[in-house]
Amino acid sequence: MQDGFMNIWLYRLGWTYVLFIVFLLLAPVLYIVYISFNEYTFGARIYEFTTDWYTLILADKILVASLKWTGFLAVGVMATAVPMGLLAAKFYKSTRHKVAFVTLMLSPLFVPADIMGSALLIYFKNINHAVEAFGAFLGVTWFHGFLQLGFTTALIGQIIYTVPYAFIVILITMSRYRDQQTEAARGCGANAWQAFWQVEFPQIKVGVFSSLAFVTILSFNEATRTALLKGGFDTFPNVLVSQMLNIGMSGESYAMAGIMAVVSMVFIGSIIIITLIRARGIERKFQPKAEPNPIN
Repeated sequence: MQDGFMNIWLYRLGWTYVLFIVFLLLAPVLYIVYISFNEYTFGARIYEFTTDWYTLILADKILVASLKWTGFLAVGVMATAVPMGLLAAKFYKSTRHKVAFVTLMLSPLFVPADIMGSALLIYFKNINHAVEAFGAFLGVTWFHGFLQLGFTTALIGQIIYTVPYAFIVILITMSRYRDQQTEAARGCGANAWQAFWQVEFPQIKVGVFSSLAFVTILSFNEATRTALLKGGFDTFPNVLVSQMLNIGMSGESYAMAGIMAVVSMVFIGSIIIITLIRARGIERKFQPKAEPNPIN
């Protein structure tokens, strides 16, 4: 939104700069989409437009299976990381040691992905061996494979990675909320859940929904920790990395990457546009109106 005192050319120059930076960031993604429509895929001197690769996606069993596991992980991460981030943000509002708590919550982001994945790999294996040894001591097989590498360990690794982001996104929205509103609701007879659901949540739901979208994107694109912790299944990013390091990405993989890129851009772009439209509507609603001059 333009400031009435700003030079119009500076305003346009600012928007030009922003759009140029966005274009540079999206250029590699757009190039992938461009390649996905080439019959000869990447590196070919000849470019012939085709949509055949998109029709062959479902025929690639490895790709379909990896997409299935990627979706399962994304759903699991959404169902756990966002509520944990919400609880952490609510605890932050009540704790006296805010700096220490934020440091603890953000500490997983300070550890590189490969180091965190390797540390969790060793941690899970040691716990699994210890529990299996305890089961053998008791003479039972209940604990065999208690924490073997698989979906659970990959899910835990992604939760550790995504909770800090969910926490920050929700906390930013929650910073506008005043605790006095909850106290007023409790004073009117509402219990803790009613005060949260009917008073607080409507005001922070934008942050909660934004964290859901953010966590989903992070889960879909996470490769390093998942590759170390996933066990015997593959996710879509791991399949792409494996193909790039060995035989090169297939045409179906380029097509699937193109679909995911376009869907992500449309989804995020829609959220931004809707948010801007709503913000503009709220601004107009509360904009002071000039009173008509009385006719003498």
